[in-house]
Amino acid sequence: MAVITDGDRSMSIAIQQVFSEAHHQLCAWHLIRNAIANVCNPRFTSLFRHCMIADFEVEEFEMHWQAMVEECGTSDHEWVKDLYTKKSSWATAYIRGSFFAGIRTTSRCESLHAKLGRFVEKRYGVLEFVTNFQRCVDFLKDNEDELEFHSSYGTPVIQTHFSELEKSGALCYTREIFVRYRESLRWSVRVTIVECIEADDICVYVTQKYRRPDRTWNVT
Repeated sequence: MAVITDGDRSMSIAIQQVFSEAHHQLCAWHLIRNAIANVCNPRFTSLFRHCMIADFEVEEFEMHWQAMVEECGTSDHEWVKDLYTKKSSWATAYIRGSFFAGIRTTSRCESLHAKLGRFVEKRYGVLEFVTNFQRCVDFLKDNEDELEFHSSYGTPVIQTHFSELEKSGALCYTREIFVRYRESLRWSVRVTIVECIEADDICVYVTQKYRRPDRTWNVT
């Protein structure tokens, strides 16, 4: 299970107690906003975003983090020190291997809240709430039906070397999601298997980033 939150302390405690084996990630958008509010240094915000999202190995992340806090003079900043202790919940170098479907923010949840806010107000009584909530559900269903309709006609032009996978994605996903899926396929060609090591009942695949022999990963 994977959970993304805005960093609310009560939610973090609840996740640890109820979903103890869940992978908990902090929302990238909220982290950037908090960095702007707490540090008030555009250079720090830019470097922090890079540390968070860049495809670093652990050693590279630590090196860039140290360089960042030294350059920005934030080594003793309490918020920055607390942020560093939570690095396993936001840095790509540490969350790699946990499946989050490419999602780094709570924007989908926030988007749903925004749509719901168009139909429901806090002053509503129970009857008004239920009535308008159903209107919101009907609105979302209509949008889904419209997307399904547009996705049922025509076939996207194949653009990758994985024609069968791309065709399968075109059949399974709406056009908007398919475009994202195809981009993931493009990224996949940047990693190749260079060796397969068999040990007992386990196969270890040594993968390498395209044109980067120094970037290898062992995958079991």
